[in-house]
Amino acid sequence: MDYITPIKNQLNEKMHEVCNIFMLIGTPRETPRYYNFGGFDDDTKTLKIKSTQNDNLFFTIDCKNLNYESLTFLTSNKNEFWQQFKDYRTKFLLNNYPTIDAY
Repeated sequence: MDYITPIKNQLNEKMHEVCNIFMLIGTPRETPRYYNFGGFDDDTKTLKIKSTQNDNLFFTIDCKNLNYESLTFLTSNKNEFWQQFKDYRTKFLLNNYPTIDAY
């Protein structure tokens, strides 16, 4: 199952935001390369993507409009989602911020 496509627009928007902030004021420990699955709030239907290096760095994705099958991964297939997000994140950074490692 493709978990990224239904939330890709939101991911792109949020990743651009964190990358721009990082390039302006970030430290190496705050690089978006460390962003990962941070949890899912079943009450608000929001996915949290957070830094593995700094718990204060995160963003949320609104998943209210996803169908039930798409939401299932957030509680049962975290490893599959993580792999897809990791691939997405790597491609996103290479395509949009290829010099981000230099910061």
